[in-house]
Amino acid sequence: MLAAVTQAPGALALEDVPPPGPPGPVDIVLRPEVVGICGSDLHVYNGDAGALSGARNFFPRVQGHEFSAIIEATGPECPAGLRPGDRVAVWPLRSCGRCYPCRIGRPNACVSLELFGIHRDGGLQERLCLPAAQVFGIGDLDPAAGAFIEPMSIAVHARHRAEMRAGQRVAVLGAGPIGLATVLAATAAGARVLATDPVPGRRELATRMGAEAVAWGSHDEVVAAIRQWARGEGPPRVIDTTGAPAALAQATEAVCAAGRVVVVGMSAATAPLRPGIFPEKEIDVVGSSCATAADFRAATQLVRAHRKAIAALPTHRFPLAEVRDAIECAANSPPDVIKVLVTITGKAVEECHE
Repeated sequence: MLAAVTQAPGALALEDVPPPGPPGPVDIVLRPEVVGICGSDLHVYNGDAGALSGARNFFPRVQGHEFSAIIEATGPECPAGLRPGDRVAVWPLRSCGRCYPCRIGRPNACVSLELFGIHRDGGLQERLCLPAAQVFGIGDLDPAAGAFIEPMSIAVHARHRAEMRAGQRVAVLGAGPIGLATVLAATAAGARVLATDPVPGRRELATRMGAEAVAWGSHDEVVAAIRQWARGEGPPRVIDTTGAPAALAQATEAVCAAGRVVVVGMSAATAPLRPGIFPEKEIDVVGSSCATAADFRAATQLVRAHRKAIAALPTHRFPLAEVRDAIECAANSPPDVIKVLVTITGKAVEECHE
């Protein structure tokens, strides 16, 4: 069978690999349909391990952790609700179950965390076998929407970490796929959202996801716009989905005193910060890593409920044979690129332009 194997940083090849054998008692053999390309994929492809959770040697690796699939075979002890022919989405996280985060019910922060498509082989292949615990039925969702459940689960977890309430003002920094998912997750919870992004098309998409306001400009102009929108004192919650080093300083300046900043975007870069702002404003700054199974389940329901809005996010599709072009398209990120998808079977229907 065909698989896209990243052998080393920047070196990806289509290879003929052995198909999985019969599933174990609690395993499921899947036929991936659609795989989304995200920033974590680019970090792995470029060898930027320092920007990832659980950084270690990744190669060789079949990438792809955002994907939908069809069940081909199930082990004899799999849940009865998972049957051959069902369309599913994959929660890609595996935890050790023994470390402190796992013991307190936060397996998404496991010190030995592994993700299918990053630390284990993922969806950029024609077949793979996974534990049934990783697989969630998605009913009548189309394959592209199913592949967006994993990014939406990141947004659901960020919403949980923000401890946001209905009616609360929330600024979301960045309107890429995770930022847009966060806008939707926040507005679905009843929050009022302002989104920032340098790309006009992405700001327009943020309003379609539910943002009541958008902003862009210099560092100081964005901070001023956020604070003015929040009645001059800043919003109680700011969520950074960018990973840009300067965004953390922007978030801490924009958030109101006694507010909370949630950091979702990942980067190996160093962020310049003024330490005095933390005791002066007594703000909380918390990280948000991956998603739990409960987050993934909630994300499935969100995507089902908002499938029409989410249908606008995939902008470029490539067949598996052109997966290197798909990664380059996402990496070069022309203004019209939102979400790049790889269809494991079929032809590309959009092309990426610089």
